[in-house]
Amino acid sequence: MKIVMKFGGVSIADGDGLRRVGTIVKKFHKDGHKLVIVTSAMHNMTDSLSEIAKRASRGDKKAVHDFRDAVQARHKKAAEAAIMDEHVLTRTIASMDARVDELNNILLGIAHIGELTPRSKDFVIGYGEKLSAPLVQGVLEDLGITSKALTGGEAGIVTDDRFGDAAPLMNVTTHQVRQALDPLLEEGIVPVISGFIASTQEGVQTTLGRGGSDYTASIIGAAIKADEVWAWKDVDGLMTANPKIVKSAKMIQEISFAEAMELAHFGAEVVHPKALECAAKYLRPFRVKSLHDPEGKGTIIQSEVKVKAGNVVKAITNINDVSLITVSGASMVGTPRLAAKVLQILTDEDIDVLMISQSSSEESITLAIPKASGANAQNALELSLLGSKQVREVAIEDGLSIVAVVGAGMKGTPGVAARVFGTMAGNEVNIRAIAQGSSELNISFIIKKVDAKKAVEALHADFKLGE
Repeated sequence: MKIVMKFGGVSIADGDGLRRVGTIVKKFHKDGHKLVIVTSAMHNMTDSLSEIAKRASRGDKKAVHDFRDAVQARHKKAAEAAIMDEHVLTRTIASMDARVDELNNILLGIAHIGELTPRSKDFVIGYGEKLSAPLVQGVLEDLGITSKALTGGEAGIVTDDRFGDAAPLMNVTTHQVRQALDPLLEEGIVPVISGFIASTQEGVQTTLGRGGSDYTASIIGAAIKADEVWAWKDVDGLMTANPKIVKSAKMIQEISFAEAMELAHFGAEVVHPKALECAAKYLRPFRVKSLHDPEGKGTIIQSEVKVKAGNVVKAITNINDVSLITVSGASMVGTPRLAAKVLQILTDEDIDVLMISQSSSEESITLAIPKASGANAQNALELSLLGSKQVREVAIEDGLSIVAVVGAGMKGTPGVAARVFGTMAGNEVNIRAIAQGSSELNISFIIKKVDAKKAVEALHADFKLGE
């Protein structure tokens, strides 16, 4: 099989994790599979890079020097713990040190200029992956596997110039990725690709946004027509509910892309929706595998929707810490452009809208957003709308959660919504807002955060998902 394997930041957080990753790759390489490895930055590295970029833009050169030393020490310590061969270790550390020096010079340049642009920020925050790829390459070479580290751009991923959330140009990307990787795979070389980062057609570095390493794996999988894309995680696979909330939660063996994307949007943060969307478009099966059980099959995500008799719901998921924004006014009736304006205001403020519900009278529109964005959203909407004659009030309510019931079996099955809301009524859980998409794959509703655990447990039990 031709397999793209993606390893996240937690899996390569230290020497022991890196050695485990190397052992997993060696096992499947020995079995005769053609492998491409995609790696994230070490755990929390991207956030640290983003923060030091901001401090550099304020002229804090001491922070830049301290950061350089800390990054160098962290990666060197991991390398020394994971790589036994002295020659491989020396070469790996030299490669990483060169990139740390590059990063230090860039940050000092930002500090001198006193300005951080979207372009320069993309260049800085991609260094986590630029450092982890040669580190993983060194571990593989130490285990006897010929390997080559490449940045996303060197691997052939080409994007537009929307820095911070670039989109791949798939036609040229497919051609260039095949040119870069096919010869390596034919020679038995394992490419190790820096996830998250790519480049424009002019060679300027870009990033693919949060969840970008998963996205990189899907892009590479589509380009080389991989048999499967594997995302290695600290969990067994996708679960019927959050096991921290529901002790009887079970692993889902098979799920469709549509169902998995619904789960990802509503709190199941195992795989990023953009990665699933790409895999679905190019018909590449996507598998979630467990680092703790490499032999296990994990969860396979594919285009085919399989619905077993009586298995109406596939999983229950939830998002905590949600704020509810309600924009209301009698003059909103018959003014469809207002809803578009509300959404545009939030888009301009870079605020993620999790759920939308509008009353049939059209006198109000309710939006669920992350609590952290609540105050900013209310202020932006009030400034833009309260001066008009259409809007009377912009109200906010905190301390809420979204619960989503997901499953392809819900489509065309009468009585599912009644059963969901009956279960909530039986457990004395008050519902603040409801939304259901036309796909009928998902019923989502908003409740008080204090009721979330009770609600998820009750629904999980009622639909017998733990059996």
